[in-house]
Amino acid sequence: MNLKTKQFLSNLPYDLSSSIAVFLVAIPLCLGIAHASGAPLFSGIISGFIGGIVVGIFSKSALSVSGPTASLTAIVLSGIKDLGNFEAFLLALLIAGMIQTLLGILRTGALSAYLPSATVVGMSVAIGLLLVVKQLPHLIGYDVEEFGVEEFDITKEDVNESYHDPHEVKETNSLMLLVHAFRNLQSNVLVIGAISLLSFWIWDRYFAKKCKYVPASLIAIIIGTGTNLLLGHLLPGGALSQDHMVTLPIFKNPSELFAHLDFPNFSYWDNTHVWTLALTIAFASSLESLLSVEVVDKLDEENRKTPMSQELIAQGLGNMACGLAGGIPITSVVVRGSVNASSGAKTKFSAIFHGAWIGISVLLFPKFMNTIPLASLAAILTFTGLKLAKPAMFRLMFQKGYSQFLPFLATVIVTFFTNVLIGTFCGILVALVFVLYEDHRTAIYREERHGKFRRIVLGENLGFFHKAKIKAVLESQPSGITLEIDGTRTLHMDQDIRELIHEFRKNAHRKGITVILGGIPNMENDIESLKKEMSESYQKLLKNNQEWVEERTAEDPEFFSRHAEGQTPQTLFIGCSDSRVPVNVITKTNPGEIFVTRNIANVVSVDDMSLFSVVQYAIDALNVKHIIVCGHIGCGGVRAALQGKATGLIDNWITHIKDVYLKHREELDSLPEDKREERLIHLNVAEQVVNLYKTGMIQNALAKYGFPEIHGWVYDIRNGQISEVDYKDILSKELGGLYGYPK
Repeated sequence: MNLKTKQFLSNLPYDLSSSIAVFLVAIPLCLGIAHASGAPLFSGIISGFIGGIVVGIFSKSALSVSGPTASLTAIVLSGIKDLGNFEAFLLALLIAGMIQTLLGILRTGALSAYLPSATVVGMSVAIGLLLVVKQLPHLIGYDVEEFGVEEFDITKEDVNESYHDPHEVKETNSLMLLVHAFRNLQSNVLVIGAISLLSFWIWDRYFAKKCKYVPASLIAIIIGTGTNLLLGHLLPGGALSQDHMVTLPIFKNPSELFAHLDFPNFSYWDNTHVWTLALTIAFASSLESLLSVEVVDKLDEENRKTPMSQELIAQGLGNMACGLAGGIPITSVVVRGSVNASSGAKTKFSAIFHGAWIGISVLLFPKFMNTIPLASLAAILTFTGLKLAKPAMFRLMFQKGYSQFLPFLATVIVTFFTNVLIGTFCGILVALVFVLYEDHRTAIYREERHGKFRRIVLGENLGFFHKAKIKAVLESQPSGITLEIDGTRTLHMDQDIRELIHEFRKNAHRKGITVILGGIPNMENDIESLKKEMSESYQKLLKNNQEWVEERTAEDPEFFSRHAEGQTPQTLFIGCSDSRVPVNVITKTNPGEIFVTRNIANVVSVDDMSLFSVVQYAIDALNVKHIIVCGHIGCGGVRAALQGKATGLIDNWITHIKDVYLKHREELDSLPEDKREERLIHLNVAEQVVNLYKTGMIQNALAKYGFPEIHGWVYDIRNGQISEVDYKDILSKELGGLYGYPK
């Protein structure tokens, strides 16, 4: 026995039991949808049979079940009416199947990957809500509407013309139908519906895992049917009338069965209405099939994915068969697929078996099928609806944000009040609004501010609709800055954007802005003026040096010869690379009095060999008495650590400051946002001082000499003041009293 045979036999009990559950629900759905479509009732049975057998064989979907769908009833109804006869409609359906098959061969099913997930989820929730609302009347015995109709609005075709019980025929929508249902409820139907619901719930909750081969839906139907027979024996008139039960056509012999078959009229092949209708059916049924399969795939516990193009081929072959045999259009249907999944199906053989059961039931035991109460089937669909439309689903989608929740909500509302196709289209439109908004928002990938120098990094794809965003950012730049417009990430730039940047650069001199372009194809900097500016700034440095030499020599003729003899600094200064902290200027000292090293955000890291080489030289060779770790207000490194934005290679360095933030997070998070950065600057200095005290070279120096003494400073670039940082509390907690450290 090969592996495939073993798998088939192991899955067979699950697939057989599931197929029976789906088949029992599918029979009244097929009849009701055929009636609502204005087609012969038997055409619905034919389509259910073909949807199971033909589509089931060619489809690669494990759980999806195909058959007539309520979403296409309006198309079918108007198509039959426009063409004037059902045989011409069958020709259109045959052509639609050919078109679907061609779409599958051309692999257009891949387009389903572009369906927003929020829309797919919204469609399943809307169908769940509709199932609950539409099945409640059947649960309590108001079966005036055909079983299986899913639209919110009610047309005359949706009404069961053979319904005999007293009723109000004034319903125009499902809510009115629900109100009238409570006015006309049948007590015996209510009892059967309630018992079916209860038995489904009990079995699903307490016995389903123990008896895996018996689905709860089958139990509900058996108990519901048994209850009806019991009521008939116990109470006069207690049994249900045929109005409240499945009504399959009964054929006395095979010839009578074949007399109900219709065939396409090929003489209409040159009728333009036939081809227009064929295209409409092909695209509508293809879209609904792709949507339904997406929903059913999400119900698969094994997380199997259906090849969508193959599904279109299968649906096309199914609709071709329906056109040839006298059926109505079929698609993959969420309701049948959901019942299949919840009943424990494992493979596509469940769908095939369900089709076979439909054919067998019509031929061999239609009288038995006609003893099944619609209320029991309604109980199954009600539970299916509740599983699809869990309240938790609304909460989950809301937690994902408005970009997911609003398309989801739009799909739910519009689908509920119209149909799946219109609802999905509206959901996609709402999702598209968020896509365009996000795309518009990310026209500027990043805006960097480094004092008088600023950089705008453009996004990847810039179309004309990004023009307003980019224009607003450019016009917001202050006067007197150097602005780089970086287009190295940009893959496509619309001509409108190019002209906008060109105009801005041409007029930037009016605000004293120097514009530098980087990586923008076919747009270059004004090299001549840029080189001139670069040369002037460089020559100014040389000129200033010459003037400084002359001024110093005039003031002190021995100045340079004295400094050439050597240096004897008493202090090592570890500062930030920021050019706004000129050490000799802010401390009013001469060259040679302070030994200086700098890095980003004055970090003391054991990984920084350059820094510790300087520290060792300062201690061993220069014998400094003081080491100062100096931070400053407005430190870009600290700000980057707080903002958490990716900035390239510097991210590895900024990690040291993030560690300081995490260590003092409770204190920092309690501060107002405008105070948090300044406090982190002070804490960063304190922690770097402690890091120095932890090093072996400082320990040895303290043990040997009793110095250097380490200080923490913060320089305020706003007023030039230096403030000392108190690091003693942090130091005493970690190292107080050890190796002569300050307590």
